[in-house]
Amino acid sequence: MAWIDYKKAFDWLPRRWVIKSLELIEINNKVMSFTKKGKSYWGTRMRLHTENKLIETDDIKIQCGIFKGDSLSPLLFCICLIPLTEQLNGVNTGYEDHTTKTKISHLLYMDDLKLIAKSEEELQKERQTVKNFTDDIHMEFGLEKYAKIAFKRGKLVHLQNLVIDINREIQELEHGKTYKYIRIEEN
Repeated sequence: MAWIDYKKAFDWLPRRWVIKSLELIEINNKVMSFTKKGKSYWGTRMRLHTENKLIETDDIKIQCGIFKGDSLSPLLFCICLIPLTEQLNGVNTGYEDHTTKTKISHLLYMDDLKLIAKSEEELQKERQTVKNFTDDIHMEFGLEKYAKIAFKRGKLVHLQNLVIDINREIQELEHGKTYKYIRIEEN
C-alpha cells in the first residue's frame, strides 16, 4: 500500500487540463462555455492599508489553478482525476471483490490517493501509472506526504523504497509511525 498526496493540488492544477477533462466527459456545452469564459476573468488585486493611504496593485490575472473557496472547484478537481482512475483500473492490479468481481486498486479522495496492490511489482505498476499521468498534466507530488507499507500474510515486512525517478523515492512508513489519510491515522 502507498499513500500519495498532490503538491498544492488546487493551486497547480493546469487550467487547460480542467477544460480538457470537461471535454472528455462530454459536459454540457453551456457549462463548458461558462467555465471557459469564467476562467478568463479569474484574478485578484492586492491592497495595503497604511495610516495615510491605500496602496493597491493593478489587476493580477491568475494563470494556474482553481479556487479553494469556490463551490465548483472541488467538482472540477474530481473531474480532472477521472482519467487517472480509469488508467489505474486498466492496469488490472489490486484485490478482487469476489461478490462484484471488480478489483480495488486505489482509493481517491480529492488530492489524497491510496494505492492498494498484492505485490511490490503491482505497486510499482500503479505508482508508474500515477507518475505518468501526473507528469502528463504537469502536476507534482508532495513528497513530504508520501509513504508506503507492505504486509505478507498479515505481517509487516520491510521492502525497498519505491523509486519515483533518479532523485526521489517513496519512503517506507517507519515502524510505529502513522500516515494521515483523509484525517485518519493509518498504519
